Amino acid sequence: MKLNSFLINLFIVCCLLSSDVTAQFISTKFRVSGNCEMCKSTIENVLDVKGVKQASWNQKSKELKLKYDTTLVSEDQLMKIIANVGYDTPTYKADSVTYQSLSPCCRYRKEK
Repeated sequence: MKLNSFLINLFIVCCLLSSDVTAQFISTKFRVSGNCEMCKSTIENVLDVKGVKQASWNQKSKELKLKYDTTLVSEDQLMKIIANVGYDTPTYKADSVTYQSLSPCCRYRKEK
């Protein structure tokens, strides 16, 4: 009985360790348009997806710092997620309808 328990525990530990070994975390940063604390909250919260370990957007510099697992999600996918909630990234621009649905304080595009 003790041997079975030991083997089960050993198997669980090996599985946990192997999942960390296969993770390919990288850190990156890129510009995300926005204005205020509500923007910060929205941008960071929308990135609460599998594979993202850390997301921090700076209101002043408009820079998003990310740490994510490249085996689970790509930078391109993350930029699409951000654009889909109304914020422009270097690769993707939020569509007009989504952008206009942002709170007025969050609208960062200059009116023509």
